[in-house]
Amino acid sequence: SFSVYYGNLSVGTPAQVTTVDFDTGSSDLLIPSSACTTCAGPFYEPSTSTSFTNSTVAFNASFKDGASASGVVAAETISIGTLSIMNQAFGVVTGSAGNLDFDGLISGMMGLAFEPLAKTKATPWFFNLANQGYLASNLFSFYLTRQGAEGSELCIGCIDSTKFTGQPEYFPLVPGNATQVVWDISDGLTYNNAVVTQRLVAIIDSGTSDIHIPPSQAAALYANIPGAQLYTDGKQYTFPCASAATIGQIGFTFTGSSTVFNIQPSRFNLGPIEQGSDMCLGAIFSSGSEDNIAVVGDAFMSSWYSIFDYGNMRVGFAQAV
Repeated sequence: SFSVYYGNLSVGTPAQVTTVDFDTGSSDLLIPSSACTTCAGPFYEPSTSTSFTNSTVAFNASFKDGASASGVVAAETISIGTLSIMNQAFGVVTGSAGNLDFDGLISGMMGLAFEPLAKTKATPWFFNLANQGYLASNLFSFYLTRQGAEGSELCIGCIDSTKFTGQPEYFPLVPGNATQVVWDISDGLTYNNAVVTQRLVAIIDSGTSDIHIPPSQAAALYANIPGAQLYTDGKQYTFPCASAATIGQIGFTFTGSSTVFNIQPSRFNLGPIEQGSDMCLGAIFSSGSEDNIAVVGDAFMSSWYSIFDYGNMRVGFAQAV
């Protein structure tokens, strides 16, 4: 049930098309060149672009899953559709370790979180677009399909009202000022619409496929599911596959609203531990850290149309179609 969401990015002059993961949990634009023997293509060839500007500034970025990337900071014309920034600083990846090849589907990564998180110290592409007045609205929004279906969408500067029902509800970022690092809001966890735990800070992270919460809160949640137990890796939980259909609704509440934002049951059940097993894995993991932080990834975002509103420093959700 592991889902990968990615799209095309144009780099350089003439444009070279590569594929990137659009990641609200990081802030660097990382694009592998053919010098990276451990990376997956399609590669970017700086030597064939007339708009490439090199530098001697090195960068090294590591990610929460243990992957890392290194190379040099350069500048280039970066475009998605008709939206383009000249002299966009980014990381030319010449070395990588861990799962940066994204199962061979995705070459690079476009970080959509705030500049303080950027290892390249570059203003992210989206914020350059917004700050330079290129967008009708200074926001972007995600529609993520379920069950591997085609049709996922990143809308830059726009909200696609055909992808949700009702009206979005918005929640202020924490802290919501110039020191903002990630797209995070205050939340609590629910089971069958009853609060299991509260006072979490939820990082809404399109670059994470699952949901990660502190160990004590994961234990409190899975205590509601008959037969659930901590898996041998100490982070995942299993439960009897036979009981999958009777598991209650699992969701989140966000500060200032009585709405419960439930996860689609099909996105909670990741399927059997291995082929033929009668035990299934849940999409909510223990993060291993009692830091009151929840990393809320695609298992949630595929149930809810998600709006990242930089102009008003808030995140909005509406029921995805």
